Amino acid sequence: MVGCGGCHEDKPLQNIELSPETVSLEIKFHRFDIDLFAADFSNPAAACQQLYHKYGSFFCRFIEQDLLLAACNSDSVGPLLKPFVYNPDIVETHREIQRVFTDEKISKLNEVLSASLQRWHHFFPDSIVPEVIYYQSAWNSNIASTDSVLAISLDSYLGAQNKITKQLSPDAFPAYKKQNMEEKYILADAMKGMVSQEFQKYYSKKDLLNELIFYGKLVYIAEALAPEIPDSVMMSWSTDQLLWAEKHEWKTWQAIANEKVMFQSKSFDINKWFADGPFTGANGIPQDSPPQLGVWLGWKIVRHYMLAHPELTLQDLLNETDNSKILGAFKPNRS
Repeated sequence: MVGCGGCHEDKPLQNIELSPETVSLEIKFHRFDIDLFAADFSNPAAACQQLYHKYGSFFCRFIEQDLLLAACNSDSVGPLLKPFVYNPDIVETHREIQRVFTDEKISKLNEVLSASLQRWHHFFPDSIVPEVIYYQSAWNSNIASTDSVLAISLDSYLGAQNKITKQLSPDAFPAYKKQNMEEKYILADAMKGMVSQEFQKYYSKKDLLNELIFYGKLVYIAEALAPEIPDSVMMSWSTDQLLWAEKHEWKTWQAIANEKVMFQSKSFDINKWFADGPFTGANGIPQDSPPQLGVWLGWKIVRHYMLAHPELTLQDLLNETDNSKILGAFKPNRS
């Protein structure tokens, strides 16, 4: 039986029984960050060939999407990657990653990720259980997910007060972004990233209600995979930001439940409810609010719906396309 310390009544999926086969499922972990800097770049082509042989499509993703160097099968990849590996700032960051993420810390991270991926197999037995790769993206990604790989960029989680993080340009990395670069957000970000990648096929651009329900479903499933994560951490919020959202739930609902708002289809106005930032920039929401109140409210709506229908599976939730039906179960807190 999965441990259920601190269970909440709105997290019924926290208390589930996993089969012995699922509990014994071994997750594969790799350290691309270590292998990259251990490669012998005196022969760049051979070094890249060795990395490609071990990491395949992930190596190509790293080269083509994170570093934007060249096609990964290009002869120029080795000579272009070598300056990155020898760059003093990148090398210093690599050393800091090794200092912060000790073997003990990585071992504990492996444990919680394994538990979540075992739950993934429980809920979605027909889906691929990804291998986990730790790497250094040069802050171009924090989570990179495909159907077979869940990659975590450790340089994105050194901590807001780490000397490396502090040196990042405030234009590209304002304070609110640096606050999210804490170790405690790794599991939540990893689960949300994996779920978003896997279930993007269920997304259809329509109106604000559709966005609320879609993002609510994603976070609800991420919560099912890692139910021990506090709500504030799942939202990448501080405790005070969560308290603000709970205290102002009714006013937030009033601002969004207006028919002209709920069924609007203009991307610019819809995105204000879901965009990351220092606060939620939607009309009627004060600037002392936390960001992404649309995600939080959608999560609450889906929670209410699933509590009202305990017979439904997560796949049933994904398959439900009647957003008004899901919304009908929501009872916002007026206190």
